[in-house]
Amino acid sequence: MENKVRESNDQASELRKLLDEVEGDSEQEVRAGGTTPALDTEPEVDILNLPPRKEVHNRYNKRTKLKISSASKRLLLVMIILLLLFGTTFYLWGEELLDTITSM
Repeated sequence: MENKVRESNDQASELRKLLDEVEGDSEQEVRAGGTTPALDTEPEVDILNLPPRKEVHNRYNKRTKLKISSASKRLLLVMIILLLLFGTTFYLWGEELLDTITSM
């Protein structure tokens, strides 16, 4: 048990040393006035060599196209027409049809 406590203390002390080294390095860079080279340099963009705006924005605005076969279109058309016919007949003769059906 005592060995485990010593090992954990040793690991913690090693980690503390590493953390102190890393923090010390970053403090030295800040004091020296130097920052990381990646932050100092901005990527240079050649303005004359850019792609047209249309090409850049067309990549993102592609619509999904739903392909419906002609047979499916006909089926949908027939279903809509039948639905409209049933709706109008029920509206016009609904009560009379229900009375005749219930009296049978």
